[in-house]
Amino acid sequence: MGGVGWIYTFWADPEKDDEIVRIMNEIFEAMEEEEFPTGNVITYTLYRVPEEPGKWVMFEHFTQEGSDLHAKGPRVREIGLRKLELMVKPYTRMQLEPVLIRGCGEPINASKGDDG
Repeated sequence: MGGVGWIYTFWADPEKDDEIVRIMNEIFEAMEEEEFPTGNVITYTLYRVPEEPGKWVMFEHFTQEGSDLHAKGPRVREIGLRKLELMVKPYTRMQLEPVLIRGCGEPINASKGDDG
């Protein structure tokens, strides 16, 4: 399993944390309809950066097709545009090429070997 990884970082007013979480929940729900059923989303995780209030980081891991199609669905796109309105500075997005993969969204169980 290779695929394409992305680190997506964005900043919003820390007072808008609840709104960010609400919008991100909507994005996850829309992805459950538009993207997850394809099997092309390997891991999609939102992180808050506790040392930097207002900073959020997404780790996204897709198949190549999933990466190409991400956020192209009408619902995900519409919600994503609403999230952009809450950002206080431009987001960053860095593409990653996975080299070694363990866990991929599930806890690693050492007794099961390399597959998690």
